[in-house]
Amino acid sequence: MNKILIIDDDSGVHSIINAIVQRKMPDCSFSSAYNGMDGIRAALDEHPDAILLDVDMPGIDGFETCRRLKEDERTRHIPVVMFSGMATDADSADAALKSGADMIIAKPLRSEHLIQVFRSLLDPKAK
Repeated sequence: MNKILIIDDDSGVHSIINAIVQRKMPDCSFSSAYNGMDGIRAALDEHPDAILLDVDMPGIDGFETCRRLKEDERTRHIPVVMFSGMATDADSADAALKSGADMIIAKPLRSEHLIQVFRSLLDPKAK
């Protein structure tokens, strides 16, 4: 079973994504962290197969969280998908990729696109 970790300070986003993942990808489990530091700890403890990471969070933002995940040899292999309402802004997209994100997608999240992204990351043959 694949594991997906979502790091976002908005509990409503967690609920929506959990519902999408459970309905469309029953072979995946889902875990939550509500800030960057808790997300890093969860990644170290849970060894997820993919991380969905919000850019705009209190404390350390998504860029710094991603940078730290990608600098740690224990978590650098985990694909990180950053998401933001600013994803269509070239500077934000560039900053996400420079921080080590594998991909950036825009809010609001479209369920079919999100599932396609997860499937491509979790099943290398789907790429």
